[in-house]
Amino acid sequence: MNSAVEQDERKLPDPAGRPFLAAGFFLVLLTVVLIATNVWLAWRSYDAAWSQATTTSRNLGHSVANQLDSVFSEVDRLLNTLSYTLERNEMTPAALESLQPIMVTQISQAEYLHGLFVYGADGRWLVHTQPTQARQANNSDREYFIRHRESRSTRVLISKPVQSRSTGDWIIPVSKRIDDAEGRFAGVLLATVRVDHILQLLNRFDIGEGGAISLGLADGTNVLRRPYAVEDLGRLIPDNPLMQAVNSARAGIARLTSPIDGVKRLVVFEHLPNNPLFVTIALSEKEILSQWRSAAQVQLACVLLVVLVIGFSGRYIIKSLRLRRASDRALRAAHEQIVQKNAQLAELAERDGLTGMLNRRAFDQRFEDILLLGRRHGRPVAVLLFDVDHFKAYNDRYGHPAGDECLRRVAAALSQAIRRPGDVLARYGGEEFIAVLPDTDADGALAVGNAAREEVERLKLPHGASVQGIVTVSCGVASAFRGLLDPTTGALIEQADKALYRAKDQGRNRVVVAGG
Repeated sequence: MNSAVEQDERKLPDPAGRPFLAAGFFLVLLTVVLIATNVWLAWRSYDAAWSQATTTSRNLGHSVANQLDSVFSEVDRLLNTLSYTLERNEMTPAALESLQPIMVTQISQAEYLHGLFVYGADGRWLVHTQPTQARQANNSDREYFIRHRESRSTRVLISKPVQSRSTGDWIIPVSKRIDDAEGRFAGVLLATVRVDHILQLLNRFDIGEGGAISLGLADGTNVLRRPYAVEDLGRLIPDNPLMQAVNSARAGIARLTSPIDGVKRLVVFEHLPNNPLFVTIALSEKEILSQWRSAAQVQLACVLLVVLVIGFSGRYIIKSLRLRRASDRALRAAHEQIVQKNAQLAELAERDGLTGMLNRRAFDQRFEDILLLGRRHGRPVAVLLFDVDHFKAYNDRYGHPAGDECLRRVAAALSQAIRRPGDVLARYGGEEFIAVLPDTDADGALAVGNAAREEVERLKLPHGASVQGIVTVSCGVASAFRGLLDPTTGALIEQADKALYRAKDQGRNRVVVAGG
């Protein structure tokens, strides 16, 4: 009977083994979660890399399109002006002779222009800006000349690049048909744009070693491409996979393998606003993902190492379950303390130790963000630069401890006047304070500056070296608004600084607006 009881007891589960089973299950679950979390993080960083590249490409494409559109729009206006002059005077010899110095002047003022030409109905050179003219010069065989002769359209035509017969330079022809008084074809007016100038413009943009920028005609003909190759000028790529998207939208994005060099790229295209051209910005997928791949490889190696450690240490971890739990609690507490300390250090790194305000480094970063947002939405941004009047004399008379207390109280007074949620106030250095006010024009900034100045006056801090007998501040104001062309933080601060010096020259304890 005892033997039977022993057999029944052996069939019952051992309660002591349950923690080991639970620990084993926990280790397996931990490994799965670790791998899943790192896969998710890798995917998120992959997505972030593409998102950043997309944003960069769109911004580059918009900038390139606008700059090139400005060049060709200027040429368009010049041709229309010269065409009006010719057609009004019916292309008489006198009119042609008087037009030549005007054309030369235009060439001297526009570095992107290679030359200006007027051709007769037979293609002969009637007037031009070249130093010399080849014998029997005739351009009736040029593609643009033939198109104008066969089409009654008087719109400006941009053609694929050709090599100049007079200088040998590569040029982009921009031409317009000239009609006589009866509406018959009378010739062609031509402006040639330097390919090397457009290339220099494109070279200013950073697209990486494997990137490409191209300018194309509406039919897909390549006008110019960077990296530059002569054989790419005027090249038409058959069955270009990008053209379907280009012909169906003003702007877009795609991931394609280049039919020119076989490189996989993220391609952003955008049509020029006022000309029948489009630009493409193509960033190499390999370069876009290079940092992500490096990080992912390190992350994968770390995950594999951790998994191996978990596997080899499983037996030990199970035996030391209670100790491990205690250690985990201690580690979590230490981690929270480190996080709190890091947060405190981050806060201290942005604050001025004397006044508790933002320091200059933190202000510069926030100023850049506010100005960028104001540019994007066309809203004004104002900068106020304050200086404590005669502060050196104050220090000399009352001592540096009193000077420090003075700065703290002035900072508190300025904070009372500049306290909207979006306003930023900082100590700029020494006795200078600076504020940036989003959505505020010059008049609004003037009012805020005067309010801040009055707050400092209300402190009534004695200052024997000041004319007023109390501590005062002077303020310079500068404002960026929609009409100002791409202001920078440095330019605005410089304007505010000049206005501050004007305030000092006018007697101090006042607010002066730049340009006012």
